Amino acid sequence: MRNKMNLPGLKALLKVINKVAQSTGEHEALDGRPTICVNMDVLYNLMPASYQKKHADNPIFATKTFPNLLRLACLCGAIQLLDWTQISKDAREARYKLAMASMGKGKNGKAAGHLYMQYKNVYAINDFGQKLHWERLSYKMNERTVLTYGAVATMYDLEVASDIFTGINSDHAVATMTENRVGKLVTQLGKVKVMTLNDIKPFIKPITKDDKDRADDWYRNQLNCLDILGYFKLHGITYDKYCKCSDYVDIDAKPQQRVLYLLDLMRA
Repeated sequence: MRNKMNLPGLKALLKVINKVAQSTGEHEALDGRPTICVNMDVLYNLMPASYQKKHADNPIFATKTFPNLLRLACLCGAIQLLDWTQISKDAREARYKLAMASMGKGKNGKAAGHLYMQYKNVYAINDFGQKLHWERLSYKMNERTVLTYGAVATMYDLEVASDIFTGINSDHAVATMTENRVGKLVTQLGKVKVMTLNDIKPFIKPITKDDKDRADDWYRNQLNCLDILGYFKLHGITYDKYCKCSDYVDIDAKPQQRVLYLLDLMRA
């Protein structure tokens, strides 16, 4: 556990979260656990000066990259992102009143109160003294590790994924894939040995309300996340550069292109 706590920024983040919870005394979770309710940039500004200095050259780090660290904290069970059903009645009513108070006329004369619905996320804080899921973290992970709902749900289950992604701002229309379809991908790979991104896409195409496809980066994020979570290794496969495959594997791919292949095919 001690080594996993040394993931860049994680130990400092948990200290900051605990300090904020103690200072505010908020207990908005239905089960009475302490909670914090802050914006990303505010939480980032409470991190140690040395940590902020390290990322000072990246103007979007606090709002775009730093949230990845909170998701890692959720993954190991230190904190939990709460949705509307998990916060107290008083907390829900308080947010509703703020939304009503913010009602006004927008550019087109329409009520603009719905803009306030981008509430601050509420995180419940678990007892750090209890056993957490440190085994879910790996030494490859850092603030730039992008977790995805679909990959976490595939590796673990929907409940774990929801604790990380479906907060009070979520419309639950998360573009995702299913464990069953990823399982079929693994089965297909066992037959063909190597698969490019275009080969993989039909197996993990997201299920969404709009039925629209996603850009290639969406697919790469899913594969990268499944890889770093250990799902691929668990099934004897890897997502890596084609040049690392054995010489006898001949497909239409560039040497530096990442492909999915069986670990047995990795060069010695």
